[in-house]
Amino acid sequence: MSKFIFGSRRILTLAILFLVPIVATISIYSRSNAAPNPLAQTPGTGIAQRTTIANPITPIGAPLPTPLPTSTPQLPTATPLTTPSDYQLPIPVPPPKNSLPSVTQPTTPTPTATPLPTPTPTTSPLAPANYTNRALTAAERDRITAYLRSRSLSPSAPVSALADTRFILHDTSVVMAPSTLDRERRLGRGPLGLGVNAFLPRENTAVLARPNFYEPRRPTTTEFEKASDILAKPERERLLRQVWRSTNPNAQRQALDAALANLGLSAGEIASEHKEARGKLTAASGRIYTTATWSVESICTRFNSGDRSVANPGQEASLSSACAPLSNYFNIRNTRVKSTVAAEIVQVGVRSERGNQNTCSVSNPNIATLPNPPYSDNQYNYALALYLRSALAAGKFPQVTTHFLLDTFDSEGHCDPRCFNVTKLYKSIANTMGHAPGSSYGITPSYGTRTGTNNVWWDDRICHGSAP
Repeated sequence: MSKFIFGSRRILTLAILFLVPIVATISIYSRSNAAPNPLAQTPGTGIAQRTTIANPITPIGAPLPTPLPTSTPQLPTATPLTTPSDYQLPIPVPPPKNSLPSVTQPTTPTPTATPLPTPTPTTSPLAPANYTNRALTAAERDRITAYLRSRSLSPSAPVSALADTRFILHDTSVVMAPSTLDRERRLGRGPLGLGVNAFLPRENTAVLARPNFYEPRRPTTTEFEKASDILAKPERERLLRQVWRSTNPNAQRQALDAALANLGLSAGEIASEHKEARGKLTAASGRIYTTATWSVESICTRFNSGDRSVANPGQEASLSSACAPLSNYFNIRNTRVKSTVAAEIVQVGVRSERGNQNTCSVSNPNIATLPNPPYSDNQYNYALALYLRSALAAGKFPQVTTHFLLDTFDSEGHCDPRCFNVTKLYKSIANTMGHAPGSSYGITPSYGTRTGTNNVWWDDRICHGSAP
């Protein structure tokens, strides 16, 4: 009895040992080929989700699977990589509101693909380049749009093709209170205000005084925009007054109305501009501002088109001789204004209004001590964002330049922005756009204080350190 029981148990044990591997193999095969449930893994459970593998273990006795094809598989459809920006890391964009948590989906390992062709040197992300006035690619447009969205900046209206575009850096040389900046924002129409597109305070958000970049009807911010290198201020003002004196009162009134038409000004603002313009043009000397200049332009446009009724009796020759040189001046002035975006970075100026007001003089003891560093990261970040906004509006990368450089020809030229690290701005643009390190977007920075030699004003003592 005991031997039989022992023998039976022995036979049963051997049978179990023989069947266990087969059962386990069948179980493994069935689990490895089961369709995974994407919702089976709940975040936080610590359970690894299974994925289907290319060559599951085939159990003994089962038919062999059909071999995979040996030809190179096709890659998933993607946008061709043809520009430097296609090699960039994606800019993070905030997820849409009320979106559901993402669920990890099962993936299949991608077979080895045929290598993509090596880009040419002109499009290689490894080759730095100067992108000044280079047209944006579709991928670069998308990248800029995503970046502006991440900064809560709406894009500016696109403008028609411009042959040359500039992004001018200024500094205010005076601390501007939030109320002053808000006033500029409210005045940002037609000839009102300072003509600046955006102000960049040391803290808080940038103030878009004129959100429509490349606006053709605004006050100039540099002598270069004013085209003083084409027609010097004394001669220009003399000719403007000559035109006005040679024009009959009715044509003068019509010119003032035409200068301010469709600019969103109130009746009171229009009346004030009319009064000031008349006063400037009838004065024996003194500066002539925007509305007066536009009014004279309107008169010359009518006269040059053959309308002789605008002239006072017997003064057609005087009007003609003044309008002839002014016509070329107006064309150049208008072209420069509408192709330019002006950014004023808020910065201290002088210690006292009673002392020397020249902030470009290194030896001037009245210069207020600049912060250390001279500009905050907030200001550099907004300089980047506004530059990209101007690029998107123009459809090309505008030339980064300085007020210091543009007004070199002017004996009363400016030196702003003092102590601004243009190299740092270029680096941030390149990083954001995915361009090669060392790429530039305008002037090649030359740091120093020598007019005509340097283009970024920098003094080591005032700027708290050596130039980049």
